[in-house]
Amino acid sequence: MSIVLCGATASGHDKTLKLSSIQLRPALLKGHKRHSLIGEEYPAVVYTGEDQDSVMGVLCQGLGLGDIKALDCFEGEDYDRVPAKVLLEDNTLINTGVYVWIGDKKMLSGEEWSFDYFISSGKEQKWLDERCEFYDVDKLHITDKVK
Repeated sequence: MSIVLCGATASGHDKTLKLSSIQLRPALLKGHKRHSLIGEEYPAVVYTGEDQDSVMGVLCQGLGLGDIKALDCFEGEDYDRVPAKVLLEDNTLINTGVYVWIGDKKMLSGEEWSFDYFISSGKEQKWLDERCEFYDVDKLHITDKVK
């Protein structure tokens, strides 16, 4: 996350400061499903409106406007940040923004995307190695001086 929020050229100190300024909390998003995408390593979250559908994820609190701008840039045109409510472990409902897939629906594989498989299969490293979106975020950090 620090590479998106700080840029690739940020110092270790700056990355540590940024990560210490945010809070990450497990959160449940109801009425959505997380799908694998055909030919991609990363997932697509889609709205279903069905209570039995849910996505377990992470709520990131303490982000500034520049951080959100960097995340919007990273997520790109196939995702839209929409208002949503997530349920925390203590049963608190929190209003937040969630990136949902608005790209080509034909890319949805129909299979649920698994974070555990993403990590254990080595797909995480492949995803990191192939991300041109990091370059887009780096340009944003350079041109806008996003911190």
